[in-house]
Amino acid sequence: MAPTGGEGWPEGTFMARIGPEAREDLLALAQPRRVPAGRVLMSQGGPGDGVLLLRAPGRSASACVKVTSVLPNGTETLLGVRVDGDLVGEMGIVRDRPRTATVATCTPTVVHSFSARMFKDFLDRTPGAWEAVASVLGDRLEWSDRQRSEYTAYRVPARLARALLQLAARHGVAEGDGAVDIGVRLSQAELGMLIGAREDAVGEALRRMREAGCVEAGYRKVAVLDGDGLQRFAEED
Repeated sequence: MAPTGGEGWPEGTFMARIGPEAREDLLALAQPRRVPAGRVLMSQGGPGDGVLLLRAPGRSASACVKVTSVLPNGTETLLGVRVDGDLVGEMGIVRDRPRTATVATCTPTVVHSFSARMFKDFLDRTPGAWEAVASVLGDRLEWSDRQRSEYTAYRVPARLARALLQLAARHGVAEGDGAVDIGVRLSQAELGMLIGAREDAVGEALRRMREAGCVEAGYRKVAVLDGDGLQRFAEED
């Protein structure tokens, strides 16, 4: 199951890295709005003049958005997923450039929307808030660098196993019999975008993992059944 940080916010998110008073201050700055699944929150190439904070729509639900980018050759890549307590669009507060990615909801999500000026003012008056943003961006850069290095160092099953273990560690939800749902709803094609692999290669890797008793996979759902077994896939040459 994913660990939690401050006041129950998922560990590693911006909200888990700031104090309770700062969280209350930020939430009070903008009214929440509920966004259904499948909606675009930000578009690649659009103006980078706002920041969004993601929240779960209820105690038993989870917020999840996917961040994608289309390369000059037309290839779509999945850059990552963001969850309850995460920010999206925060790069716009440090550079005045168009959006480099599209952000779309995977599940119903509650959103607080801040202008760049409003969010900068919050950071300036809140001790430790700028450091929290920098820490989040540093983690994302480290994850991106690791993903790129693994594209060349490991085959598809190992890359997929590593991605599933990482998703389960951060976003996982415990189920019965020790199973852990990875906590985000991604298709095989989207998993392929995440690890730089074709959809058919992802399907074949999932088949092997199912036969080994390591995962259970269905439509936009993957649960880890045997973490040690999945780790052995992750260590394959």
